[in-house]
Amino acid sequence: MLDIGIVGLKNAAPYIDALKHSPSFNFKGIYDPSLLIEDIHTSEFNVFQSFGELCSDCSAVIFSIDDNLYYPLVCEAIRHSLDVFLAGVHSYQTKELNSLLMLRDEAQSVVYVGHKFIGDKFFAMLRQQCDHPLDIQCNIIQSSNNNLVSLARTELSLMLMLARASVHRVAVNVYSSFSSVPDSMRVRIDFDNGAVGNISINRYGLNPEHTIRVLNYNSIANADMIARRFAVIKSDNPETPIVKEMASDGMIEAETQLAAFYSSLMNSSEPYNTLENEIRTQLACERIREKMRINFNVF
Repeated sequence: MLDIGIVGLKNAAPYIDALKHSPSFNFKGIYDPSLLIEDIHTSEFNVFQSFGELCSDCSAVIFSIDDNLYYPLVCEAIRHSLDVFLAGVHSYQTKELNSLLMLRDEAQSVVYVGHKFIGDKFFAMLRQQCDHPLDIQCNIIQSSNNNLVSLARTELSLMLMLARASVHRVAVNVYSSFSSVPDSMRVRIDFDNGAVGNISINRYGLNPEHTIRVLNYNSIANADMIARRFAVIKSDNPETPIVKEMASDGMIEAETQLAAFYSSLMNSSEPYNTLENEIRTQLACERIREKMRINFNVF
């Protein structure tokens, strides 16, 4: 079993539940710099009095909040040669991510970045069908309370994993029909290997949708990320598509991500979602934000 601790009480509940049900981890306790734990004596889990105490008692640490609030502690954990799971890095600056990358390489630690889809077995199965993508199309319809840039960033991570290439050019169009902020976004990505990606996001729709369509040299893969179903049409037999479905295994998202984290540690394999992938995503997202500021004067 792997001794592991959590930093930050906010958003920690799913990870605490996941660790309790996992035979792979030994949950040692939590350290909360924001002091949200009022009475440590009645807490149902061990509460570390300092971050140094956590580092001494654990070989891995989870940062449960997708925020750069605890960035100095992330750096300290890596310097202690702890393996690190980050719930997300959407609010990190590019220079912070680059610094983490340098520290990781110096300490020979594993830094796993959580992602809603990367690490899921269904996405891994889809990726196997995308050897040489020429065109990638992502379509999202979500409820009106979602942030379009955050949704676009999540899709960019997926797209970069599928394309296996860096971004050459970004073009963005934003539209507003119902409010003073964008309600719809179109993003075009030109990759340096000649492939093209398109992301379409709409905040208003009757039913949520999330589909990915990948055109390869000799096949087309169409995936429904919500229904967890995809069909592959191959050029040598276009009349008979290969259809695959993967029912949910009942695991919550935190369980899935921590299982992928544990797998990369035990197999000494590259994490499904790496800092390198998130740096490439961050750089592309910065260009999206800049285009939005130019095209939509609210930003």
